[in-house]
Amino acid sequence: MRSILFIASCLAASSTAAPAFKNLYNFSNDMSEFLGRVSQAIHGDINALTCDPSSITLPSFASGLPAPTGQKPLYVALGRGTQNYTCTSSTSSSTPVAAGAVARLYNATCLAAALPAAIELLPALAYKLTLPSNEYDPLPPSNFNLIGHHFFEGKVPVFNLDTTPSRQLGIAKVKKEADLAAPSSAVRGSDDEAAVAWLYLSRTNGTIGKYSSVYRVDTAGGSPPETCEGMESSFTVEYAANYYIYGV
Repeated sequence: MRSILFIASCLAASSTAAPAFKNLYNFSNDMSEFLGRVSQAIHGDINALTCDPSSITLPSFASGLPAPTGQKPLYVALGRGTQNYTCTSSTSSSTPVAAGAVARLYNATCLAAALPAAIELLPALAYKLTLPSNEYDPLPPSNFNLIGHHFFEGKVPVFNLDTTPSRQLGIAKVKKEADLAAPSSAVRGSDDEAAVAWLYLSRTNGTIGKYSSVYRVDTAGGSPPETCEGMESSFTVEYAANYYIYGV
């Protein structure tokens, strides 16, 4: 809930168009829309907001993916990092091959529960932000705390939510079950590449905890160029996404 209270303070700052606020938080049209949706949802009564994850629902566009039947939402994490690729040669005849991803995961569960109209805009904002130099620092401007890390063990996507010895939330190891091309409105990459696809990932061996599936949605950036021409043998592409984590 602390992150939502911080957003409310941002609304007060933005209403006066304070130059310091704009410069500090890279104020943009995306940020303006985000804060506008938060303001409309709050309607002046921040005490009415809830952090109950049972109220969380996937964005409507995710209806093109398998539904989380018999599962309940546990967390929503904002992921910010890189999609990783390899090239066999630096020529137009070679195509980039996906080689996993690395991302920090920030806890956006309360925002997803309380302000569903705003959560879908988070990746578009995070995509344009520089991550804190200390990975355990909150992500500005909404003060989201680190909840875990996303990476690959070989070809297995991992969502490690054991961030510190005092915060052990388990580890979800998953496999891809279905994908869905990102909507045309999704934030594109720096060279106009499409945003990476939305995904439905299901639990696999090695999972610790009651995690059953992960949805990657609301993606921003992340896709490679069409060919490897002029590219290194290994390279990364910045991306952001929301991860809806379900369990039983």
